Amino acid sequence: MTTWKPRYYDIGVNFSDKMFQGYYQGSHSQKHPCDIPSIIDRAHLFNVDKMLITGSNISESEDHFLLCEKYSNQFDSTAGVHPCSVSAEFYKKKTHKSDNDDDGLEYGDELRDDVDIKLDKLKEIIIRGHKEGHVKAIGEIGLDYDRLHYSSVKQQREMFKKQLDLLDDLKELDLPLFLHMRAACDDFVEIISPYIENGIIRRGNGVVHSFTGSEEELEKMLGLGFYIGINGCSLKTEENLKVASKIPIDRLMIETDAPWCEIRKSSAAYKYITPYPNKFYPEIKNPKVMDNIPDSKTYKLGDNLPFPSLKRDNYIKHAEFVQKTKENIKEPETLETRIGVLADPIIKSRNEPVFVGQVAEILCKLHGITEEKEIEKFIDTVFENSCKVFKSF
Repeated sequence: MTTWKPRYYDIGVNFSDKMFQGYYQGSHSQKHPCDIPSIIDRAHLFNVDKMLITGSNISESEDHFLLCEKYSNQFDSTAGVHPCSVSAEFYKKKTHKSDNDDDGLEYGDELRDDVDIKLDKLKEIIIRGHKEGHVKAIGEIGLDYDRLHYSSVKQQREMFKKQLDLLDDLKELDLPLFLHMRAACDDFVEIISPYIENGIIRRGNGVVHSFTGSEEELEKMLGLGFYIGINGCSLKTEENLKVASKIPIDRLMIETDAPWCEIRKSSAAYKYITPYPNKFYPEIKNPKVMDNIPDSKTYKLGDNLPFPSLKRDNYIKHAEFVQKTKENIKEPETLETRIGVLADPIIKSRNEPVFVGQVAEILCKLHGITEEKEIEKFIDTVFENSCKVFKSF
């Protein structure tokens, strides 16, 4: 008889973010080495079987191929230009600012001369990435009116349409869309609906990720046939929780949007998270030594998972502690280093894929699911939703 275990697909990870290389808040001082291998190992240890790296601009979309290959295809990727990146990618810089030019934007509304070349390049990346087995979705594309200091409404609308126009030449690939919609519901519906109506976008072939909208906006997204992606940013307030509880399970996906969108203690959803071990994070059977390690009390495990949780400035000090511990024991191979104080640390205030199980736990409870078999069915359904849409089996 096969023992059930959870399976997770984190549909939103920004592995190209400099935080995963040890650089924070624009600093050129590296706090720690690249720790993506450790992050992948932690994720796999707790059954995050699949991850989708999201592209935010053209060069990043192509660079993700190297990441996929470097880490032995541990994850899939998307290709597209994020609404907050369209100004820098497709528009000319302002030559001067007039007295009444107070929008703060560095780029004007005049398209670059090579915009068509750039779009052709993006299309080529999508085709090649799909052929090589890396690209599983087109995106992240859409609208974000919460952050107009990056790209104006005009810029976002224009380039959302131009990226959707690429789909007619990519129909044979049948790639789903990885969509962004923030505080822009009516414009989003207006722009994308014709592509669904004329068959360029197959109904239901995509996800609106990191959804933070109202119940009315949820109904409009579901009305377009899309799946809904939920992460920590989707679960901050009681109103968010109410909306999340309305998402049909057969239209639900989960994500972290790491290194962003962590579920903080101040989040309305935090109260639903229970400590390890639990149904969502089964106990790691542990025959190795974890106790009586000198100075182990210096490092505390996270509140809900069995890994050290450190400020980024303490990463190197912890690595030295681990190395010293191994050197001072006769049989270092008997030490448990997957979990416990000797495990590679989670960095405080930086999200990562291992936390996607917490999103699953919260959503399960919001849907009133408490029976063991129903929890298993919930987790399996959400996983299968993502595998089906992204054709990742």
